[in-house]
Amino acid sequence: MAHRNAVPIRKYSVVNVVAPELAARMEDYRSRLAAINSGYPVLTDWHPVIPQEWGEFPRLPVRRATVYRGCEETGAYNHHQGIAKLGDRYVVAWSNGFRHEDYVGQRVCCAWSADGTDWSAPQVIAHTPVESKLVRNNAGLYSTGGRLYCYVGVAKDFGRDVSPPGMTVLMEQQVRLDVYETTDLENWTHHEGVCDNVYLFEGPRKTGGGKLLCCGFELSGHHGEALIWDDPARPSAHPRVVDIPPSAEGVLPEQGTWYQTDDGRIWMYMRDSSISCRLALTWSEDEGETWSDLLRTNFPNTYSRAFAGRFSDGRYYIVGNNFDRLLDRRALLIALSDDGRVFDRQYTLVQGDTTRRINGRHKEDGYHYPNCCVDGDKLLVVYSVNKEDIEVISVDAGEIE
Repeated sequence: MAHRNAVPIRKYSVVNVVAPELAARMEDYRSRLAAINSGYPVLTDWHPVIPQEWGEFPRLPVRRATVYRGCEETGAYNHHQGIAKLGDRYVVAWSNGFRHEDYVGQRVCCAWSADGTDWSAPQVIAHTPVESKLVRNNAGLYSTGGRLYCYVGVAKDFGRDVSPPGMTVLMEQQVRLDVYETTDLENWTHHEGVCDNVYLFEGPRKTGGGKLLCCGFELSGHHGEALIWDDPARPSAHPRVVDIPPSAEGVLPEQGTWYQTDDGRIWMYMRDSSISCRLALTWSEDEGETWSDLLRTNFPNTYSRAFAGRFSDGRYYIVGNNFDRLLDRRALLIALSDDGRVFDRQYTLVQGDTTRRINGRHKEDGYHYPNCCVDGDKLLVVYSVNKEDIEVISVDAGEIE
C-alpha cells in the first residue's frame, strides 16, 4: 500500500458558557426563526405539533421610549449609541450621519432625561463639517465625580463608495480617539488624540482594583487591545494599551465587552469578525495586564455588538442579538448567569419586524448595538432601530428571575 502523507486536521476549542438546557432552547429558537423565514408564518403548516412556547423566550415587561427619530433634515443615520448617568440625568450619545453609515460629515450628538422616558432635544457634542472629509463615531461614555466623558473616534473618509463589502476599508484607516468632557452638558472641553488606532464602541468601566478598562481592536492587524487608565480620576488622559494575543484558532476580535467576577477574573467577550456567529472570550486574572488565549464560545451572536455587565444584586447578564442568524437583528435578548461562568436562562427585551423609513447604505433593519446602564434596581438599555432611530428601554431587575 502506497504511503500517503498525513493530512492535517484543524481542531478548535470551544468555551462552554451556555448551560446545556439553555443551549437546547437556543437551538429551538433558531429553528423557529428558520421556519418562519422559510415562508411558514403559521408554524403548524411547517410541522403539525408545536409545543406551547416552543422556540420562544419569555418577554420581560419594559418601558420603551424614543430618544431621537432620524429624518433627512437632521440626520437619517443614527447608531453607535451609549448611555451613562450624570448627576440626576441619564445621558445618551450616538453617531449621527446624513444617510449612510460612516460617511464624511458624521458627527456625535447627545440627549438627556430625568426619568429615562422623556428626552431632551439633541445637542451636537462633536461637529464634523463635510469639507473636513472626516468621520466621527461615538465610542462610549463614562461618568464620574460630576463629570461626563464622551469618547469619539475620528477617521478620514472611509471610501465606502469604492471599496468592496466587509471590514477591509477599516484596515487601511488610522483612527484617533478624542475625549469630550463636561459638567453641565452644555460646555465641552475637547481633549484631542488620547489614543491612536484603536476602534471601539464601549466606554471604560472601573475594575475591582480601581482601574478604568475598555476594549476595542487594532485596525491593521485586527487584534484585540485593552485600554487601561491607572488613575480613574483622569479618564481624559492617555491610556495604556495592552495587546490581547492574536487567536491561534482564527478568531478575529472586535468590540470587547466585559464583567468581573468576585474572584477578580475579568471576562472579556468579543464580537468575532470571522463570522462564526458566536461570541469569543478571553480572560484576565491580573486586572487586564495579561490575557488568556482568545477562544470561541458556544454563546450565539448574529455578528453584532453585545453588552456584558452585572446587576446591583450580583447577577451577570449579556444583552444582544443572542442567536446565530447572520445579521438578523430583529430581537434583543438578555441572558443571565448567577456566577458569571455559565448562562442558564434568557428573556426577550424587544422583538419584531422593523423597516427603515429612509434607505441608506449599511442601514440594516432591526435592533442594533445595545449599551447598558445599571442604576440601582433598574437596567436601561439603549439601542438603534434600523440604524435610524435611537430608543431606550427600562427594565426592573426584580422582574427578571
